[in-house]
Order: sequence, then C-alpha cells, then structure tokens
Amino acid sequence: MALNGNGAPEGENLYHVVFTTTHIPKDVNGEVEKVRVVGTYTTLAAAKAAAHRTLFEAGYEREFFDDYETNQEEFIAHHVKRRTGLAVLAKAPDSTTFRVSVATTPNLLKLQAGEGHKVHQDLYYVVQTNVLYSEDDTGEARETNVEGTFTSYEEARKYASQVLLAPEDGVTKESFAEYDEAGPNERDSGYGENVVVHAVGQNGENFLVSVLKGQELESVRLAEASLRIRAT
Repeated sequence: MALNGNGAPEGENLYHVVFTTTHIPKDVNGEVEKVRVVGTYTTLAAAKAAAHRTLFEAGYEREFFDDYETNQEEFIAHHVKRRTGLAVLAKAPDSTTFRVSVATTPNLLKLQAGEGHKVHQDLYYVVQTNVLYSEDDTGEARETNVEGTFTSYEEARKYASQVLLAPEDGVTKESFAEYDEAGPNERDSGYGENVVVHAVGQNGENFLVSVLKGQELESVRLAEASLRIRAT
C-alpha cells in the first residue's frame, strides 16, 4: 500500500491547494479577500509541490513581489499567524497579500487521482472563513478552512447550510446574533460572491460559509492578468 507524505495510506485524505489574496480596498464596500481552490491531490507531497508552483503558474514572477517566503522557519521568525498548512506567503507592492496553503479533508467520496496524484474532475468545496476582528478591525485577519468536498453544487450547498449548526449540542440559527442564508435559488447571501451563509456570534465573531467550484490555474492566470491590467 502506497503511503502518503504524512504516513497515511494514499487516497485516505484529500489535500487541497487554497490560493488566497487579501487587500484592503479604497472602497469600504469592496472585497477584502478572494479564496480559490486550485487543485486537489491524494498525497501531501504532490499538494505541497503544486502549492509552491501556484503563483508562478498564475502568471506571476518572483520579482513582482516585495516579499516572498516559503520557509516555515521564516514564518515563525516573522510571527506569521495561521501557519498551519501555509506553503507560500508573498506581498505585492500595493500591499496585496498572497497566501497559498494546503488544507486536508478525509476522502469520504473515495475520489481517485490521475496523473501527478491530482483529482481530475469538477469539484465543489465548502469553505468556512472566520473574520478575526479581535486581531484587526479592518477585517483583513481571517482564518479559512475547507470543510468538505463534493461532486455537485447541490450537495455542497446542502452541507454548507449546516456547517455552523449543531442542534445536538444546542447550536441553532437562534444561537447567533445574526444569521443570514441565501435563498434556494440564490448563490450568495449578500455578503460576498459565493457566500451562502453569513453569521455573527454573540461576541461579534463573523463567520462566512462559501461554496466554491474548483478552478484550474489557467483560468486563475487569466483572471489575475486582467486584475493587473486594471491596476496599472
């Protein structure tokens, strides 16, 4: 039996490459963070290798960044928060922060990998983001986790509607100070593209639950190129 980079049998877990860009816009209503899942793998080593290629395959060159770090020791030395799974941390001249990380979920659907240990099929991801206003009142400090992987939007959406709830533990929609969910025929709840659930905890914590379709890096490269053109 082939073993993964962390000792688990290959295929037992899925390893997702998560590409996040964060920027404080001049428009207070603008988007602070964009999250994309750009590949899913059945071995940790393959996912890490893909994570280290991500910014370059998205069309960037090393010289574009003021800072570019891939070393865990450097993350620690610079007191980088939320280091779990972090593979690349870079900052552009306009202060946009780029994070590429690897998130792990169990392979409940028994998805099979093809060449390069990559899962070559359309996937939908349920992603939860916690906005950490206690760290930064701009909303830039965020913690993002992949909660589940699905082969249809409908299944992912069904799961997303329950991510923040645990009725068996007494956690219901009424447990939150605010709880907004997109309607049955809507794909966002008014709190950002693909955000289907937005909730505010009793202590002011903000939670965003999104359903994201996986993206190939070619489409990401084209999207990032158009953003760079508009920024010049």
